[in-house]
Formats: sequence, structure tokens, C-alpha cells
Amino acid sequence: MQKNTENENTSKFRRYVWIGVSLLLLLGANYIYFKIKVSSNHELASHYTLKGDPMEKYRNPAVAGLFYSATSEQLTEEVEFYLDTDYQKHTSQPRMIIVPHAGYQYSASAAAQAYLPLKDYADKIKTVILIGPSHYVALNGAALPSADLFKTPLGKVAINKEIVQNLQKNKNIVVSTKAHEKEHSLEVQLPFLQKVLKKFDIVPLVYGDINPQTLAEILQKYIQKSDVLLVVSADLSHYHNYNNAVEMDDETATKIAIGESDVDYHHSCGATGINTAMILGQKLGLKPEILALINSGDVSNDKNRVVGYGAWSYSEDGIKPSKIERETEGLKGFVQEFGTQLLKASRKSLEMAVNDDLYRPSRNDYDEHLFDKGAAFVTLHKNGELRGCIGSLYPRQAVVADVAANTFAAAMEDSRFSPLTAEELPNIKISISLLTGYEKIYYKNEEDLLNKIIAGVDGIVIRDGDRQGLFLPSVWEQIPDKKDFLNNLKLKAGMSPSFWSNDINVYRFRTVEVKENGF
Repeated sequence: MQKNTENENTSKFRRYVWIGVSLLLLLGANYIYFKIKVSSNHELASHYTLKGDPMEKYRNPAVAGLFYSATSEQLTEEVEFYLDTDYQKHTSQPRMIIVPHAGYQYSASAAAQAYLPLKDYADKIKTVILIGPSHYVALNGAALPSADLFKTPLGKVAINKEIVQNLQKNKNIVVSTKAHEKEHSLEVQLPFLQKVLKKFDIVPLVYGDINPQTLAEILQKYIQKSDVLLVVSADLSHYHNYNNAVEMDDETATKIAIGESDVDYHHSCGATGINTAMILGQKLGLKPEILALINSGDVSNDKNRVVGYGAWSYSEDGIKPSKIERETEGLKGFVQEFGTQLLKASRKSLEMAVNDDLYRPSRNDYDEHLFDKGAAFVTLHKNGELRGCIGSLYPRQAVVADVAANTFAAAMEDSRFSPLTAEELPNIKISISLLTGYEKIYYKNEEDLLNKIIAGVDGIVIRDGDRQGLFLPSVWEQIPDKKDFLNNLKLKAGMSPSFWSNDINVYRFRTVEVKENGF
């Protein structure tokens, strides 16, 4: 009887153990389920980011297998074949190149002549801006891609996001996947760049209807950096007979040589890009070198309908800065050394002017160099608004004396304002602009003049008989549009904004400014 009781107790114990284990397993399973399915994650919902579409991230090649070989091995062999030739070595780094964008069998031999010199500067070029015409999508302005990377059979090329984001702020630039999707003008340049450069990124820009001057102004601040290369993709004449094509392409080559930036679309499908390069070349003091000039008839049997191809590079070789550029550099050094003393003299003159006293600087108080002759404009602002501006056109007296005299005149004799009072002095800020000499601008007509004026940089003087007007470069801050700038300058000279005569004399000059703190 006792034995049966013991067996019964053992059996009950086992059942309890089994029930306990089963409950623990059930609880464990529920815990895991709720942990996975119900419990919160570590991430915040507010940090969620939509997953990007792979097709948006990568721009895949559109003409691999058509314009150039489709496999890595074949394309490497193809590009290296064209690069295996003699080339003109440059004594300074190419900053811009003009290259064709046709199928490699027709144009690559010309393109290679522009790409080969880049090998010698491969470690210095970090970013390549590519511009080319849009062949498939009509555009007003120019378009960037939405992709982060461009692919070729040779691998991926990253896009410079910082520059792209900055360019997107310009009203003439849009983002268009469609404009880049099938476009070959930029794509065919990438395999050459991948072979001649080291680590680099790109800024791909296709353009439609955009003024070359506008495009040049957009790109200038980037191109003037020594680690940036501009690649201009452009074929030349299209579908003329061989002799006519040679004549037309020679005409384009002559224009590039002399910087006559009026190549039209009859002479090149990339005329806008070529004209942009010429404008930038003149602005940055870059010299064009012709490296190749051929057409499709040179490599095929068809000489009835040919397409022209050329290659050029722009570098600083052999180009000396202009007179006003040299003077600008000199004034920058002068202001660095003596700007504080000039502001001191101007402030002293201002304080004496309200008592109708003219301050005459003494050699005992200032560095000897401040008695070199110089021309200066003095501008006064009160609470951010113009309060007076008077200056000298030519260096007729010691620069410190000129500053003192023009400070007095700006405060007391500017006909647009009442004389300055002592009560206003604490609210007055002074800006001094030192002027270079003048460079005459030769032009064909008003439109040509507008193309040659450098917005934001040039001070301009116009003169017609006894009528004359001058705007300092600082006026661009208030009137950034060239046409408006010139029309307002005409008004200042006593002319109608609609008036124009090719007999008007136009001069450019530059200034270097020094301002009081808080100006």
C-alpha cells in the first residue's frame, strides 16, 4: 500500500514538472513572438527614410555597345588604343578641354589628343564638370541628373553632390532624369576620364536654350579652382560635303583661336559649350591650343555627308595677366598693408567734416607709401542705406589725401543728400574703393558689349560726347542683371535707357575695397 502511494506521488510530481516545463516553453514562445512582432524597435519612426529607387541612384550607360565597346575588357583595349600615341605635352595644367562626342571609331582619335595631356596632371584634378548639348530633350537652361553615380563598363563615377546642390539654387538649372537618360554627349567622355585620371568625381550638365554668357557666369567660380577641369562636349559641322565641312570647321577654329565667342549651331551642335569655353578662357586668362581637327570623311569612304570633330585645351601657358589684373593684385597687397590707416584717415576726415573743416593728412602720421598717388571712392552708409558717395577717376594726388578729400565731399557735398551732422556720426560706416586704371572695351554692338562685361567684377565707365557715367563694381550687388546695369548707367550719364550708339566709349576698371567693421 505504501509502495502504491509512493508511485502515485512520483507520477503526480512528474506531471507537475511536465506542466511546469510546458508553461515555461509557452511563456518563452509568447515572449519571443511579442518581442519580434509587437515590441518596439530601437529606431524612431521620425527617423525613417524612404528607400531609394536603384534606378534613381545610378545612371546606367545608354550607348555602350553603340558608340563604344560594351564590356570592360573590350572598352579598356579600345580606349588604350586611342591613348597609345604621341601628344603635345603642356607646360601648365589644362583647365578646360573641348572634345567631340561621336562614336569612337570616328572621333576618338581627336578626343584622345585632349585627354592625353591630362595624364601629367592626374593627381591634381579632383572634379570634372562636363557640359554638352541635350540631343533628346528640349530644355530651357541646363539640367543636372538625379543620380548619385554614373556607370560605364569601366566602373562607377561619383557625382560631386556639393557642387550639384549649389548649382540647383540657380534659376537656370533644373534636375531632370529624362534629360540624362539617353544622352550620349557626356557619357562618351567618361571612359577616357576613367583611364587618364586617378580619383575624381563629376558634375554632369546638359544644356538646351541658355546664353553662353549666363552659363559661363554660373561655372566661373568652380572653373577657377585649380583642381577642377571643364570638359566641353561638342561636335562641329554636320552633314556637309568634305570641302565645305573643312572650310566651316576652319572658321570655327579661327574663332576659338582669337576668342570670338559667336559660333552658331550651324557650325557646331555644341556651339553654346564652345562659346562658354571662350568666354571663360578670356575671363580666366587661359590660352586655347588646337590639338586636332578632322571629320568623319577622314576615317570613312563617305565624303558627301561628313561631321567635323576638333579638340582644344585651355591652360595658362603663355598668357600674362592684363594691366588691370596686375593692378588689382597690387591694390590687394596695398590694402592688406595700409587699409587700416586709410580707414583711420577717412574717419578723422569725417569727424572734422561735420565742423566744416577739411582734414589734411601729415606725413608724420602715416606710412610713406600712403603718399603714393591713387584714385579712391569713399562711400558712406547710415543704418545700411547709402548716405553719400564721392570719388576720383584718376590718381592725381596722394592716396591718403584723396581718401580724406573724398570723405569730406561724400559727407558734405553729395547733391543727393543734405550735409552730414555730428549726431549722425555714430551710425555712419565707411567703405573705401581704390581704383585701377582703365581698359577700353571694343565691341560690335550693344549685345556684344553686354557679353564682354563681366558681371560682379567690372566697374564700367560710358562716355558719349560730354555725357559720362560711372558705376563701381559694388553696384552689381543692387543691379545684378547686365541689361539693367547698363540701362541705369545710361540714366546716370543723362541718356535714355533705350538709347544706343556704337560711338559710345566704354571702359572697364576694377576696385579693391576696405570697409569698417560692421559695414
